[in-house]
Amino acid sequence: MTLDQLRYVVALVEERSFTRAAERIYLSQPALSVQIRKLEEELQVKLFDRRRGEPTEIGQAVAAQARKVLEEVARIKAMTRGEKGVFLGPFHLGVIPTLAPYLLPKLLPRLAERYPALEVSIREELTPDVLRGLREGRLDAGLVGTEERVPGVQTLPLFSEEFLAYVSPGHSLYAKERLHPLEIPLEDTWVLSEGHCFRDQVLSVCRPSLERPKVSFQSGNLETLVLLVEEVGGLTLLPQVALWTLPRDKHTHLRPLSPPGAGRTVYLLVREGSLKAPVARVLGEEAKRIFQELRWKA
Repeated sequence: MTLDQLRYVVALVEERSFTRAAERIYLSQPALSVQIRKLEEELQVKLFDRRRGEPTEIGQAVAAQARKVLEEVARIKAMTRGEKGVFLGPFHLGVIPTLAPYLLPKLLPRLAERYPALEVSIREELTPDVLRGLREGRLDAGLVGTEERVPGVQTLPLFSEEFLAYVSPGHSLYAKERLHPLEIPLEDTWVLSEGHCFRDQVLSVCRPSLERPKVSFQSGNLETLVLLVEEVGGLTLLPQVALWTLPRDKHTHLRPLSPPGAGRTVYLLVREGSLKAPVARVLGEEAKRIFQELRWKA
């Protein structure tokens, strides 16, 4: 087998499509299929179900091992370039949706300025998918909003942020300067769809209710919830980072929670043994600096 064949296996497992994988590795689809078939014949196993375009169980295992082999090859190349070699080539990052649109536009330019030869690849994913990507070796690091204790993954706290209520002018709570969490009725609160850790954090803050909301809406986007508050009514909760993109004229809708304490800590997850672990730590330090610079400007 060749290193190129291992790269093809990894690309195909991640893309779940011969067409997309071929485009990613700049190979024709028939040529990719031939290389995969040659590898299957050598290993005497079926790596992919061609009808569904998905890897078999052994195909998944081979891809996971292939990532380790390719990372070791990259490590050898980095050794010959000295310390700066780590900050060259691909760096794979997973970010949850309630952080990505606010933190990345501030973070990526700084990273590009410091390390122009770094090739950053980002996936916006829910926390379980970020953890899966780290375990499988698809990701070097992740930015999440919950503390995760997973073997093979280092968890580093970056910053803590408070939640603020975003209230419709037509709601009875709009007249209050501060809101106690137990005053916030769950039936009036717009929340993210299941699977988002921010949803669970919000549900733990609001006052429990036996009433069903008049409208049930599943969203994975905080901006959508803000628009619903403005046009339909009710309220929602926002993390501090979301205020960085909120127009100043809309800050009149914001209400701090009193007593304070409702919020979350943002964590950097680093895959142990990753060649790009130093890159991840630099990214984490930049994220902390950005939060400290912008928290009082929001």
